[in-house]
Amino acid sequence: MEFFDANVSIGTPPLPVYDPASTAKDILDEMDGLGIKKAVLRHTAQYHVSPVYGNLLLNKEIADQQRLWGCWAILPPHTGEVIKNNFFARMKENRIAGLLAFPERNRFLLNRITFGSFLDELTERKIPLFLTIGEGGLNFASLYELLDDFPALTCILCNIGIWGVDRFTWPLLEKFPRFYLESSLLSLEEGGVEATIKRFGAERIVFGTGFPERYMEAPILQLLHAEIPEADKKKIASENLEHIFEAANYL
Repeated sequence: MEFFDANVSIGTPPLPVYDPASTAKDILDEMDGLGIKKAVLRHTAQYHVSPVYGNLLLNKEIADQQRLWGCWAILPPHTGEVIKNNFFARMKENRIAGLLAFPERNRFLLNRITFGSFLDELTERKIPLFLTIGEGGLNFASLYELLDDFPALTCILCNIGIWGVDRFTWPLLEKFPRFYLESSLLSLEEGGVEATIKRFGAERIVFGTGFPERYMEAPILQLLHAEIPEADKKKIASENLEHIFEAANYL
């Protein structure tokens, strides 16, 4: 089974974690031992230093790496720091497949007032926005408001937490057809993957490891042993994320 990892960080974080991968080559070495064919990367500097600097570091790391794509961290378009002319063309040139946002960390509101026309275009282009609950991202109340404003936005929620998170995520899965869950923490809740698939289908989950905060092996093992059909495992492992990126328009 081939895996396409939607949630991997490279770079050295300021606080020690399990054996981080400093470079793209390091992460490819990790992937090769586990059957992870492709990955979407973020850089720790996007969060711990600045989106502008971190995006530049990420561009350099993934250039000419055919198995790796990146996510740029965004800031409000009004300041012209990240979102500039020919933004989407530059995404394509730099192998950027999606976007990140850390509104609490970077002191902005991820809403229609701040990002209206930009998120309208992102929605139309079906380019995924990767979001995180907590960790400088946003809270569930803000996420609910964002999706209420942009109901067709392609959104992948990462690092979702466990213990009753379905009470937050299932209403979103039910109401917003392009809302997806990343699997690295969902897989740690006993029966979480199976229950979500039974209710909403395997198409709403994408595989992710959360490396280096979590071991890559854990979500792989959980998916391989999940009590779901083999076809559903393949969808989660790589096919769902492939389809999301195939639908996106970067031109």
